[in-house]
Amino acid sequence: MDDFQFKFNEYKNQLMRLNSHAWDGDKLWPEIEEWLKNFNGKCFPVEEEQLLALHLLSHFIYFGNSTIREMLKAGYQEQFIIPLKQNIRKDLGDSIDHNRINSILDLEIKKTLFIGAGNPSESGAHLLYFFRQMNDLSKEMFSDFYGAFYQDTQSDALIPRFNNINRYIFFDDLVASGTQITGYLKDSLAKIRQNNPTIELKFMCLFATSVGLNALNESEMFNGNASCLFHLDDSYKVFNEGSRNFTNTEEPSLEKLKEFCLSYATHLGSPEQDKLGYKDSQLMIGFSYNTPDNTLPIFWCNHPIFWTPIFARYSKKYF
Repeated sequence: MDDFQFKFNEYKNQLMRLNSHAWDGDKLWPEIEEWLKNFNGKCFPVEEEQLLALHLLSHFIYFGNSTIREMLKAGYQEQFIIPLKQNIRKDLGDSIDHNRINSILDLEIKKTLFIGAGNPSESGAHLLYFFRQMNDLSKEMFSDFYGAFYQDTQSDALIPRFNNINRYIFFDDLVASGTQITGYLKDSLAKIRQNNPTIELKFMCLFATSVGLNALNESEMFNGNASCLFHLDDSYKVFNEGSRNFTNTEEPSLEKLKEFCLSYATHLGSPEQDKLGYKDSQLMIGFSYNTPDNTLPIFWCNHPIFWTPIFARYSKKYF
């Protein structure tokens, strides 16, 4: 057996273990083989490119349905219930009377409304369906934006539709650059606060980069009340110094992997600033329901003639 075949088989075995134990069986070997056919020697010899592609794939972070569901359950507890309980206990003078704490907690939960960030057809709203199921919540605790607020025609302020709600939690799956959600919500949050300065506005998500989380915690956004379950710090940027994925002390080198990715991103027509993911995000992350464009394009780009993705992306369409 030659060196290429030996390394190829090693990667294959590793990926089959990943698929079995971490990827919910979502990526069978025939799919990976189809993806490998994309790499036809545009940057390095074909066999070397296939090994580079397999090396990258073996470090990809993929979240299947079962994992996402468990994360939705964990997020509810860690980002909502536990902090709320802590605040209640503090207000009660550090009481350890669990019956009293839980009684107040039940009342506070009923004063809370969850809203999917963005359009109702997007991933935030989509995941709230499973969020409700996993946490056994009432459907009355969920709304879209204009089901929760209406616009006053005279003042232009946004007025809450429900007098019994004092806490609004916006929800999304991933916040990367933060620009999209900021653009969508910044003006609206100001209009909500216009007549309701004491209203509680929070943001929850499963994943967030440091840049995205900082953007959401600006005073004109959620003013320190945005949180994530899984923090994607700069070590998750594939080619960043201190990357947790690869180092320059191993083979293949970081420089070679980057050159390979850039070469094929150029072939795929990615804009200069997005060749390593949207706004140079450099992520290698995907979900069972979609792959964010912050991930390296070689994984998700789809072209009916010359590119087959391994983790499909369903892009948003705008008129």
